[in-house]
Amino acid sequence: MKNTKSYVTVSVFGVRAEEFISELFKKNISLWNIENKDDVIFFNIIPRHYKKTARLAAAYGLRTKLEGRQGVYFKLRPYRKRYGVIFGTAAFFGIITLLSNFIWDVQVNGNHEISALQIKEVIEKHGIRNGARINDYDEEKAELATLLELDKLAWVSIERSGSRINIKVSERLEAAAPDIEITIPCNVVAGESGVIVATEVYRGTLLIEKGSGVNRGDVIVSGVVEDGAGNVILNHASAKITAECIDEAEFFMPFISTEKRHNGKKTENNFMVFLGKEIPLFIFDSSHENSTYSQETRAPHFLGFKLPYRLKTGIYSHFDYVDVEISQTEAIDRLKRQIENYKQNFHTDGEIVAFDEAYSLREDGIEVKITITYRTDIAVKREIGVP
Repeated sequence: MKNTKSYVTVSVFGVRAEEFISELFKKNISLWNIENKDDVIFFNIIPRHYKKTARLAAAYGLRTKLEGRQGVYFKLRPYRKRYGVIFGTAAFFGIITLLSNFIWDVQVNGNHEISALQIKEVIEKHGIRNGARINDYDEEKAELATLLELDKLAWVSIERSGSRINIKVSERLEAAAPDIEITIPCNVVAGESGVIVATEVYRGTLLIEKGSGVNRGDVIVSGVVEDGAGNVILNHASAKITAECIDEAEFFMPFISTEKRHNGKKTENNFMVFLGKEIPLFIFDSSHENSTYSQETRAPHFLGFKLPYRLKTGIYSHFDYVDVEISQTEAIDRLKRQIENYKQNFHTDGEIVAFDEAYSLREDGIEVKITITYRTDIAVKREIGVP
């Protein structure tokens, strides 16, 4: 922001001016924009160094002059006794800081069949909603729970940028229906949108030729055929349809993110398991907030004999939320790892024929948009008459 750094411009004149400048550097007084105009030296320094600089100039027998003042300090100085302005400004920034600790916008991207409302309803159960505190949710648990509850989703990623939560999802592709018996008439439809590059029709009538574009759900091979007598016969269509498809995705990596760091603190709860029931071996249960859970079970022995009960230990490893700042290089490395994971999750079956990525630098992080061109079999069998 222009003129946010406060400084003063000073001029000095005299025989020992250059020696004086060297002395300023030795005394760790920062100065910049040094210019010599007609034996008068001009330079900028921060305001708190001005008195020290003036006294040193007098010791060297130099004449000094304050040429100008710039920056926020001097713009706000006239208001220093206007307490209402001071308190109002402090309150404004205090409110902004407070509000930045809450979620104020939740967006869903990548959904087609599942509505954004359905996804938000599931996410809200895990603390991600407008007005919720940023640190009051567990990102990994929310992602896993969403995948378990919405079985049509293949992938969920929850990303935060300031007070905005961006939920990126990918839906499962319609797989071929091997359970359709050979005696049941069906068509072959497009499981994905793309351009057909090869066809192998085993049974049925090809409706869309090689080189044509198709949308998801379009009938490519029809099971409805006519015999030589003009009679309509319903067949079980079968084919392999190779298409070139395009997948576009966006990823964002903030320079400052809140991460979980284990602090080394652990609490344990011991139980005795007997006849399928857990009997606690403790009186008071401590707080398990901000912790991950694991457990160990062992069978005790006495004189070489296995006792008829087990001991279970619940281990709570506590963590802190810390703000972690990363460089541009580290942000790009993390984005590349995300992209590789994405390709491994969604493009292991098909053949990737082209890959493009475009990075853009933002004030709060780095964004990348990727375009994957791939070839895959998009043939999906669907019973005739079933939408």
